[in-house]
Amino acid sequence: MYILIEIFIITNLIIDQVITANVCSSGQCKCSTDFTLINCDTKGWRNLDDVDFPVNVVTLTLINNNLKFNTITDLAKIENLSNLINLSINQNPLGTIPPFNHTQLRFLSLQDTSLTSAEFPSSYNNSHLQAISLSNNKIHSINEEDFLILRGSNLKKLHIDSSSISKIDQNAFIPLTQLQALSLKNNQLKSCEFLLSLQALSSIKLDENQFTSLPQQLTTPRNIKTYSFIHNSISIIDESSPLSRWLTMNYTNVKIFLANNPFNCCLSLWFIRFIKTSPQFVGDASVLTCTSPPIFAGKLLIKLNPDEMNCGSDIPSKSWWTTGRIISIVVGSVSMVIIMIILIIVYTRRYSSHSGYEPIGGNDELYSNLDTASLDEHTSTIPEDDDELLTNASIGSTRSIAPTDAPTHTTAEGVYAADGSLVGGSQIEEAALIQ
Repeated sequence: MYILIEIFIITNLIIDQVITANVCSSGQCKCSTDFTLINCDTKGWRNLDDVDFPVNVVTLTLINNNLKFNTITDLAKIENLSNLINLSINQNPLGTIPPFNHTQLRFLSLQDTSLTSAEFPSSYNNSHLQAISLSNNKIHSINEEDFLILRGSNLKKLHIDSSSISKIDQNAFIPLTQLQALSLKNNQLKSCEFLLSLQALSSIKLDENQFTSLPQQLTTPRNIKTYSFIHNSISIIDESSPLSRWLTMNYTNVKIFLANNPFNCCLSLWFIRFIKTSPQFVGDASVLTCTSPPIFAGKLLIKLNPDEMNCGSDIPSKSWWTTGRIISIVVGSVSMVIIMIILIIVYTRRYSSHSGYEPIGGNDELYSNLDTASLDEHTSTIPEDDDELLTNASIGSTRSIAPTDAPTHTTAEGVYAADGSLVGGSQIEEAALIQ
């Protein structure tokens, strides 16, 4: 009886070992002969309940399954692999970074796992991770607290490519004091203030973003040896760019890559001279081409001679628009407008004072209400042609005709003043001036 029991126990142990080995030998997973490398991609697994891995596995890939690692069992299946160093679980619907408590992991790849945040859970405290890839997700922004739990870690490589990132907090990477290589390719970045906080960084890749000029953070490279801005929207590089500083400081160990940018060669004459005289700074200088103006489109920058390029005298370089010149133009324009307004006001007032009729002393009624009856008592009928002359004289004069007490007498020729001058006929203007 005891013998049968022992046989049964031994048989179960052998079956368990066979089943365990069959994860590799049965063809479910591709394994190396020593079971240190196991590839279990595209198995359709939703969990790891019925899966066992050899304890000596070093590299495990579980790509393109339906795993979420949201159960204790699934997490334990990974955490119990004490020799595991490299784990790749790309293309699984994780949603968040799995809270593995595995201090031996060195490389973790979570590409295309529906992540919306780059924040690492507290289980990664004291982690020994050296390389992380979070590429091909929908992270959008990287916040200051996302990598706090990795403070003091040995993380040296971080890839967050193609993750729709448009904003990165300038302090986001401060905890990553050992970070040497950062890749943020194919995102929506327009600036990189965060570079100043990466003390140990030696390589930064910002290809396929939305930079329109070289950021000023490149002025002081520190430990950075390689910058990559391939396939951005940089069209002008002139003496105001950080490259001028590189030349001035005589840096010898820094390089930049700029292929597939839409260079305007007429506005980048300084840069053309730069790559011809200092090609060691531009790693792909030999393949850079002009996009505009049309006359130079497709031409290699390295083949152009800036002194012989016919760009036209009416095309100012970007550097021409200095702050001082802009202020001078604005002030000059405003001054001209003010002067024109003053001249218009002065002209309008002067013209008004010499035209039309204005009351004298504000008492116009005194002269407008003449007593016609009184006038009839002292004058005889003025001939028709004299009446017309009087009317014309009144219109042409700038003085009003006031009543006069000068003695007059009437004759057949007209009305005479006391001094004997004839009023009427050709002397009617003199009568109008008698006060």
